[in-house]
Amino acid sequence: MSIDAQLRRQLTSAVEDTTVPPGLARGAIAGGRRRRRGRAVAGGLALASVAVVATAVVQLPGPLLGSEGDVASGASADLAEGLEWARSLPQGEAPALPFFGEGGLWSNGQMHDTLGDEVNYGYPPRQVEGGWLVVTGQDEERLGLAVMASDGSLRRLPGGSFVAGVVDTRSTAVSADGRRVAYRDLVVDLDTMDLTELPHRPAGEVGADDYGTEIRIIGFTDDGLVYQGAPFEQRKGSTWLLRDDGTTAAVEPPPDSHISQGGPADVAVRYDYVAGNTDTCMTTYRLRDTTWEEWRSGCMGEKLGEALAVSPGAEWLLTDDLPRVWSIADGRWDRLDMPVGLGRAQLEAQRGGAVWEGDDTFLLPFADRWTGPTSPEPEFVQHVQVVRCSLVTLACERAGDEQYLPVVTTMWSSGQLTFAQP
Repeated sequence: MSIDAQLRRQLTSAVEDTTVPPGLARGAIAGGRRRRRGRAVAGGLALASVAVVATAVVQLPGPLLGSEGDVASGASADLAEGLEWARSLPQGEAPALPFFGEGGLWSNGQMHDTLGDEVNYGYPPRQVEGGWLVVTGQDEERLGLAVMASDGSLRRLPGGSFVAGVVDTRSTAVSADGRRVAYRDLVVDLDTMDLTELPHRPAGEVGADDYGTEIRIIGFTDDGLVYQGAPFEQRKGSTWLLRDDGTTAAVEPPPDSHISQGGPADVAVRYDYVAGNTDTCMTTYRLRDTTWEEWRSGCMGEKLGEALAVSPGAEWLLTDDLPRVWSIADGRWDRLDMPVGLGRAQLEAQRGGAVWEGDDTFLLPFADRWTGPTSPEPEFVQHVQVVRCSLVTLACERAGDEQYLPVVTTMWSSGQLTFAQP
């Protein structure tokens, strides 16, 4: 399929996947090529609003600070102020989630510089059994998935190659034990590399131009894999649970609710809006075996801007209103020890970026800039300090060392520092 067709499919799918979450529909435009830049290579993604169809990148006005507080050109004062605040935080442990950073792949505070030329740094790695799940290939028409070991060796996943926008490390699902990976219409056992084709496949070949009827991988639960497949209605698939014994059961979420892309696969949410946009009420459901049970319901007392991510245990909801975080369990706003405006500026510049590291901690990269000066393929240098915030203590800390990254951005990918959802 052509890149144009893939882009059309991605944009349409992104709109459909965000039927409920308030705010922007955040489609993930991912993909392909990168330009070699020596050993100091970063990996990441450019999470793009559905409105951003072209590759144009807007340069934000104002000063920004370099690694020692020197003024550089590029981004806004809010971003520079945010980075300085991040640098002032107490030192904490390195991120538990892997990422491509300065010099190579970072995992649990260790840098692995044994990456081969085939590894595509434009997509964040995922922790799996035996190493990390990575994208291979520099040609956006022929990408692949592989497990990279600590010595740099690659074990390629079956299923053939794909074009940018169809599959990458962010659209796959990894089981809790890291031994199974689901992508496209397949589940692969990483120990044996045996593959299982998902039941309830659409009539046409996955990846054909009837892009509105494709399997959508949601994620693993304790009971199996949740995904959407046939039958389809208005391009939306039916929701299924594939059990470990190979049987399937229908697990359609309650009316007007949805399972968030990248969130827990056993959590569905529904948002109800009061007339006049004066209040937003959120109802959360948990999947128990094959039955959805109401978990919590509460009203926020105001219009919700954009919902970003539900925590793994469905206790908190990250929104674009940092430093406030909505407590799903208690039905109230909790406030982090973070200056107003700094977190929001970073979220807006990244069009996302926050990722849950655990049940009650999340990571958010703070950088001096997130955009290059021109398009196509803008190049710039990025100073990034990852920040970890705890919803138990409401305090934040530096997660590992600051990263200094040369960044190259293409239509499909970017070398910015970013994380995949665990």
